[in-house]
Amino acid sequence: MRSFARPMTAAAVGVLLAAGVAGCDNLPSIDPSRLPDISLPDRPSETPAPVPTETVTAEPEISAAPVPTETVTADPEPTAAPEATETSTPEPTPAPDESEPEPESTTWWPWLLLGAAVLVLAGLWWRAWSVRNAWDKRMTQARSEFSWLEDSLIPQIVSKPSAAEAAALWQAARPRVLDLDQELHALTEDAPSSGRTDVAQRGLDALRVLGAAIDADSSTQAATDADALRARRAALDEARHRAQTWIASPQK
Repeated sequence: MRSFARPMTAAAVGVLLAAGVAGCDNLPSIDPSRLPDISLPDRPSETPAPVPTETVTAEPEISAAPVPTETVTADPEPTAAPEATETSTPEPTPAPDESEPEPESTTWWPWLLLGAAVLVLAGLWWRAWSVRNAWDKRMTQARSEFSWLEDSLIPQIVSKPSAAEAAALWQAARPRVLDLDQELHALTEDAPSSGRTDVAQRGLDALRVLGAAIDADSSTQAATDADALRARRAALDEARHRAQTWIASPQK
């Protein structure tokens, strides 16, 4: 139908144009100079109207309805009820019998004082024992030295044929005798008991008496008559006996 309307429109336009031209021949002559200057705007170019395009819209396809999926829901397993826990009821604590006496607390401080006293006494005893033991060892050594003087040296001096030889031997042994004298004197001063002091003093006295007797017997200036020789020898024998008695005496 649209293709048929187009030739009809063109024919009508042509008839209108031909009628216009024929009419223009019957118009009176007009002086162009008397006409106003009219400028006509440019006619727009005749653009054919756009032909509408028939749009064919595709009908949407009818999608098949989704098949419902059957969901199987597992029934929850029954949960076992918790077993009841038996709670033992604490038995009431019997009230203490007020008639029973409470145990007495042990007093420890007297035992502590007793232990300290025992330790102090043990320390004092140990110190005293150590002092006595050391003194006894020194006294034993002094007795041994005194025994050498009486048993060995004096017989050698007495057996000399002349007083000069006896005096020379005695002078050679005198430093050792002096050392013994000093040791006995020190033992007298350092004795830990009165009994030990007495022992050391008696030994010191016996040593000095014996030394004086040897000095007299070995002197080269003493009288040489028989009575004087017997008197000096008797004094020496008495001094030796005193020394032997002290050496053999028990040590207190």
